[in-house]
Amino acid sequence: MSEPAQDRRDYVASLTGLRGIAALFVFIFHYDTFNPGIRLDQAIPFFGTLLQFPLGLGWAGVDLFFVLSGFLLALPFARNRLAGNPPPAIGHYYQRRLLRVFPAYYAQLIILLIGGAWFLTWHPLSFGELFAHVFMFFNVGPSPVRPLVGVWWTLPVEFSFYLLLPLIAWAMRPRPWVALLGVSVLISVVYRWWTVGHLASGGEAFLVASHLPGSLPEFTLGASAAVLVQWMDLSSVRRPAPLMLDMMLIAGLAAAGLWLWFIVLPNGASYWQGHWSMIATPSILGSALALTVISLYWGSKVGRMLFANPVVYFLGLISYSLYLWHFIVLQQAPGLFGESWASLAGFTRFLASLLLVVAISAISYALFERPFFRLRGKRR
Repeated sequence: MSEPAQDRRDYVASLTGLRGIAALFVFIFHYDTFNPGIRLDQAIPFFGTLLQFPLGLGWAGVDLFFVLSGFLLALPFARNRLAGNPPPAIGHYYQRRLLRVFPAYYAQLIILLIGGAWFLTWHPLSFGELFAHVFMFFNVGPSPVRPLVGVWWTLPVEFSFYLLLPLIAWAMRPRPWVALLGVSVLISVVYRWWTVGHLASGGEAFLVASHLPGSLPEFTLGASAAVLVQWMDLSSVRRPAPLMLDMMLIAGLAAAGLWLWFIVLPNGASYWQGHWSMIATPSILGSALALTVISLYWGSKVGRMLFANPVVYFLGLISYSLYLWHFIVLQQAPGLFGESWASLAGFTRFLASLLLVVAISAISYALFERPFFRLRGKRR
């Protein structure tokens, strides 16, 4: 069952916009880290609670990135497997992944290595540390290397799934895939439980537990959504009605929000130290976000309005650069601009931070991401 080109473009635009929202959530979360004590929920009735949400729980944008990656990368593998065709060319697949991730990352790494001693809390890297940064071997082994930029820890997690996906694509048929999904959930639960008890303690627990074994369900649930939509497409099963798609979108977002607000948030610091909700979050949150992704892919009208509008879509286009650069900008802006920055207060400082991050991210996208799209082949 094929859709008009206009519909396909809208679906992709919605998912791109959703990626922009994920990056924005992570930015807001770290903005709160560098500007603690913001209480919009107390200052603004009702809507303040909604605005306060990403300040405390914006780290969930990373989980959304993982689900989206699982879905988008698995689509061609699922379709070929379900149709009985050969899998996509593995060499081309890995080339696209390398060109998607490394140019912008290497550009930032080089900039920090050259100028870091001037504007960054920085120390010269040993050979082993430099090797780890070149190949993204962060937080691995008994003596882990900490990345120069805190958010870089997610990059090897996601790239590990890039490497894994072609190896598990053979199972992308309904029955074997359900079994594989169950195994991935079990691996995540056991790994997170064991990590908390034996590998790490305190704030380190969450970081170690979030490596690929612990985050695997979010990728496989995203891939499960891809298997479902491709199976229904090839089986000529009718998609849900437009109203149902909007209800699916609302249900997915509401389920994710309720889990974070009523289960995760009340546990405070204990969540990061190995609370049972931390062990269950990849499966629970991943399921809710996968439902959201399906509704957008199938064309939720509410989703198009929210995520395919020009502003959000633009944030989605630059989302990778925004993710890479926001932490550095937030960290260094006070030192770079001095008293003029310190004098900004409230919403003015937030808006200035956002505009500065977006501007730098747009430049990074134009210089270090977009030129490589031509090498990756024609985009839809």
